Amino acid sequence: LKSRVEASFSQQPSHLTAMAAGDEGPDAGGGGQVALVRERPPHPFANELGPYTEIFASVDPLLVDLYAACSHDTGEVPSLTGARQFLEAVKAQNPTPLPQPTPPPERPLSKPPSLRPGAMVPATADSIVPATPQPTAASDEKLLLRSLRLGPAAASCIALQYKGRGITRLDLSNNQLGDTSAPAIAGILHSLPRLKSLSLGGNMLGPLGLAEIGKELEINESLESLALGDPRPMTQQGRSRSMPVSEEGLRNLLKSLGLNERRNLHSLILCRTALGAEAGQYLADFMHRDNLLTHLDVSCNPLSSEGVCALLPACTGIRQLDLSDTACKGELIHAQLCNLIKNATELTHLSLAYNPLDTRPARRISRAVAASRSLLCLNLAGTGMDTDGITALADALISSEACHDLKELDLSENDFTEVEAMTALAHAVAGTRLHTLRLNRNSLGDAGVCELADVLDPTVCPPSGPALQVLELSSCRIGFAGTEHLLKCCRMNNNLLSLKLSDNFLDETFDPTLIESMQFIQQIQLDSNRLTRRTMVRAAQACARNKQRVRDREPRALLKQVRNLAVQESNLAKAKAQAAQDEAEIFVRMNARHSAAEELRQLRISQMKAQRQTDGKISVMEDALAARRAYLQQVKDTIELTARENERTITGLKAKLEERENDLAELQAKSNEVDDHFARRREEHPKTVADLEAKIKAAIDGTEELKANAEEMRKELKQIQNKSLIDFKP
Repeated sequence: LKSRVEASFSQQPSHLTAMAAGDEGPDAGGGGQVALVRERPPHPFANELGPYTEIFASVDPLLVDLYAACSHDTGEVPSLTGARQFLEAVKAQNPTPLPQPTPPPERPLSKPPSLRPGAMVPATADSIVPATPQPTAASDEKLLLRSLRLGPAAASCIALQYKGRGITRLDLSNNQLGDTSAPAIAGILHSLPRLKSLSLGGNMLGPLGLAEIGKELEINESLESLALGDPRPMTQQGRSRSMPVSEEGLRNLLKSLGLNERRNLHSLILCRTALGAEAGQYLADFMHRDNLLTHLDVSCNPLSSEGVCALLPACTGIRQLDLSDTACKGELIHAQLCNLIKNATELTHLSLAYNPLDTRPARRISRAVAASRSLLCLNLAGTGMDTDGITALADALISSEACHDLKELDLSENDFTEVEAMTALAHAVAGTRLHTLRLNRNSLGDAGVCELADVLDPTVCPPSGPALQVLELSSCRIGFAGTEHLLKCCRMNNNLLSLKLSDNFLDETFDPTLIESMQFIQQIQLDSNRLTRRTMVRAAQACARNKQRVRDREPRALLKQVRNLAVQESNLAKAKAQAAQDEAEIFVRMNARHSAAEELRQLRISQMKAQRQTDGKISVMEDALAARRAYLQQVKDTIELTARENERTITGLKAKLEERENDLAELQAKSNEVDDHFARRREEHPKTVADLEAKIKAAIDGTEELKANAEEMRKELKQIQNKSLIDFKP
């Protein structure tokens, strides 16, 4: 297929070239559509594209383009087997129907594109046949494309094919998107106006790529969550590579976010992005200026204690903070962390997993957690807490009133193996409203599990046991004795719904009737044990039975109530019929007796009513007459009072008028005097000026004459001196 199609269409431009050309080419349509609209004669090999279209027709015909782009990015030859594998991978991640784009308008048949590496297949109007109804614009749509080896061509294909669609969540994690894919990712952000969540973890984006994406983030107003790392738990990530964001890329990203005053981005996931200690200061500076960010994940980064200490004071407005595996030490950060827990009134989720916590910092952090009234979820997995630390945490939770708000606690992969630690945790479970407790990968053994199981017995904590709903005990070295005791204690516990016992020491001696006797458990995990398939099936059937019982509980109660109400309704109908018959008979017998009395009563009532009406009319007329007389007198008094006030007002106004007239006469006289003086000055001024000019001229002439006389006198004096030979100089 490759050789034949390439030989036939070697002169045809690739789909990516047409897509990038947009409306720049001579044959491009409006709005940046694919510039493949020139009419060409049909080719005999065009039918070879039919099998590819048939493979993707049941899900989304546009996936043909995406598969071709993926083949271009990986340099592989398209094949039917590869297309089927690609489709299965997409369907596994998207169990719900994919967003169906609107078919483009009909246009002349163009030359069929090739499926060689580097070429993409644009979907024609005839090939788009949606298999499912298109979702409405109001519904949330997601598109998950993880681990499909997508590159820049595939990203450009997504930006073009799904432009303007109602996709709200897009996951492109663990692909081959590098810095060269950044313009395409920016195009995706621009072409999906309703996109709220974008995941790019596990790709190869660097500082240059983030700077390019940041240009689009400067104007984006719809994106609410940006994940540059994989936010899933570490046990579910599998092989997930780090993305080389580094401090420079983070600085570029934060700079772009700071320039967008109308952004809605409140969740930033930066796990596994190679951030160092300087990144903590960059984030702190950004969060001091910005109060919109509420979810921050910097897990699996070498921030060190220095970077975490710089970051924590700026996180007072954060609701979810993940500091897992950041290479920080508890003795260096516990002071800043305790201040954060104390001052952060909205902090609900906090993760310190896989950071070492010694006993002393663990005690201080436990007291701070117990005093917090907002914290709901705490993750301390892999922190190396020993029995003393667990005991301190349990005591703090029990002794504090605010501990009732803590719903989820993760203590997996720690170092407590003594029974005292499980005893303290058991008391904490009984004394708090903890809903989820994870103790995976701790060497608890049968003795520790038995301590915890005793508290889960409803007879120990009446009426229905503690509030714990999810208990995870995977890889805890639990044998048959501990499991048997645990299941017996939880048999009548109607709060515990999920129990995880994976990877323990259970074998074929395990009795499945223990699980079948539990009436309320809805999920139990027993994988990675040496159990028979029959035991696993019976356990799954027991959980399914309990789930069905819970689902049927309310319908059954309603059905029973409906039946009782139906019987009562039938009896009520009979009673109503008998009562109606009795009332009719009583009415017929009493009708004759009451007819005469009723007529007499009506007559008396009519007479009394006429008398009352007459008396009422007379009273009303008298009252109206008295009211009119009073009103007349009031009008007269008002007229007299008004007349007197008018006379006083007129007198005062006349006096003011005379005073104003006198003032006006004086002002007119002064105005006349001023006018006369001005007229005289206008006549005298030229004369005065002329006299002064004459005097000035005469003074100038006199000055010249005096100068001449002075010069003559100097000459005469010189002559006299010369004659007398007398030196007048001192």
